[in-house]
Amino acid sequence: MSTASSPLSAHLPSTPFRAPPPGVTPNFDHPNSNASRAYITAGVCIPIIVLFASLRIYSNLYIHRSRTWSDFTFMLSTAWALIYQGLTMGAVTQGFFGVHAWDLKVDDTRNAPFLFALLLESLYGPFIWIIKLSMFLMYLQLFGTRRYFRHLVWAGLLLSGLYYFSATVASVVLCAPRGRQTYIMSFATPRCRKSIQLLVVTGIYNVMSDLYLLLLPIRETMRLHNSLRKRIGVLAVFMTGLA
Repeated sequence: MSTASSPLSAHLPSTPFRAPPPGVTPNFDHPNSNASRAYITAGVCIPIIVLFASLRIYSNLYIHRSRTWSDFTFMLSTAWALIYQGLTMGAVTQGFFGVHAWDLKVDDTRNAPFLFALLLESLYGPFIWIIKLSMFLMYLQLFGTRRYFRHLVWAGLLLSGLYYFSATVASVVLCAPRGRQTYIMSFATPRCRKSIQLLVVTGIYNVMSDLYLLLLPIRETMRLHNSLRKRIGVLAVFMTGLA
């Protein structure tokens, strides 16, 4: 249906993208921004990511002289994380992100913020999967001689890939504009709002798959022929995600 005949279009100039909370008045001209929080978070987290990633890459490539598929996927996920964060900070700097939804008008003609949102949504699922892929491949490298363990690793790897790529496609399809819709009109539709439910499901799956990754190496680690202290130390490294 043409947007010109939509009931929404008759009230576009005063219609916020989302209804504000009770007692809050939309501020279309000078909206408040949470950009400073994003800058602080990125300023703290990015150096930590770069530091520990550099330590692992240097240790494996130049001290142990080992090059494995887990190293390759780890470097790829690190680069992807920095690119993803850079795109997010660029969107925040341009004023695309960090503004409350009720401070945006439905007739806003800027497509760029919503193109950025779709772009980041399409990158998120594969990015998370590559991080988990790096962990799964490392487990195969360390404990892959056990048949049951290989089956558990491959099951987790394939299930995670299937979920994240399916969720990514679903999110993009739900929020992509159709017909003569603008991006902001598409994002305001009930169809696109279903993607919020998908985000909740993805969050739950993230927690469950992380727990799976944490629990997976416990049995094999405790069977190593080392002192209990060393085995606990190895488990601690796994659980921090720094392995």
